[in-house]
Amino acid sequence: MGELRFIIVDTITKNLTLAELADLLGGTVEGDSETIINGVCSLDNPVMGYIAFSEKPEKIKWDEGSERPAALIVGEEVDIEGLPLLIHKNPRLAFTYALRHFYPEDEFAGCIHPGAIISPDARVDESAWIGPLVVVDSEAEIGFGVRIGAGCYIGERSVIGENTILHPNVTILRDVTVGRRCIFQSGAVIGSDGFGYTPTPEGNIKVPQVGGIRIGDDVEIGANAAIDRATLDMTVITNDVKIDNLVQIAHNVSIGEHTRIAAQAGIAGRVTVKNDVVIGGQAGFQNGIFVGEGSRIAGQAGVTKSVPEHSMVSGYPADDHKKALQLLALQRRLPDIMKRLKKIELQLESESD
Repeated sequence: MGELRFIIVDTITKNLTLAELADLLGGTVEGDSETIINGVCSLDNPVMGYIAFSEKPEKIKWDEGSERPAALIVGEEVDIEGLPLLIHKNPRLAFTYALRHFYPEDEFAGCIHPGAIISPDARVDESAWIGPLVVVDSEAEIGFGVRIGAGCYIGERSVIGENTILHPNVTILRDVTVGRRCIFQSGAVIGSDGFGYTPTPEGNIKVPQVGGIRIGDDVEIGANAAIDRATLDMTVITNDVKIDNLVQIAHNVSIGEHTRIAAQAGIAGRVTVKNDVVIGGQAGFQNGIFVGEGSRIAGQAGVTKSVPEHSMVSGYPADDHKKALQLLALQRRLPDIMKRLKKIELQLESESD
């Protein structure tokens, strides 16, 4: 498609009054509505002329003479030493959209870098942006507005849906279908072989992994996460699933909509996770189990059996969270209990003599 060219949109949006920003975000103003907002800052590093966000504004303490933001995004009216407030029923959402307003993503015109390698029978939409050292293999399909960073690989017969972003060095192996508006961070590997072997006296024989992966819309996959292809059929990640860095998802797993999975979690083969599940960091799952809709899995939980819907489990082996906390408290008391038990045994022995 000729020489490399791209267009970057200016990331500095015009300054707004607090009233204009509140109108944009669907909030209300308490205090000086004409305060000028130039951007968004954190409470730890406040910047004059910027707006900050706090979920617990009543706990904010300012040192005398310290820098302060121009205003605060909060969920209810509070007295913060005269700072104007942008009040919103969902302040975290307002903060998110304020960031998106002041710091929009760069936009790129469609082009293919001369250093990319595109198979002659691949189908690439003319609006796609493909960076240097990208390889698009045979019969792959790249949709409208897709952005593929340097060093990515798109395997045979894989499909990348419209407006999806692949950051540099993402690997999409063969027979993977990716939906629309997905974001994959650098180092993610999608379509690696499942961990399947048949032991024999002569050694472990690899089971061919001949299935694929189907990923829905609005899915985000973190850096160095790995999702294995199915042995047969499909590994399935449905719409709006958010997967953190260094997560392992094995062959033939199914993840339901709106599920969030934190870093270093490991999900073994054939596990089914239903919709709206939250999985904490370093949680592990035994193969073939079922996790019910709306469940919460605590960090470092070892899930060895199926979890009913709307449950909260923790510990190893994972159990009802309240019960697990009780067992943990009892475990910490065991040294004292053993001392008392030993004392009682000595008393009983002396009385029997």
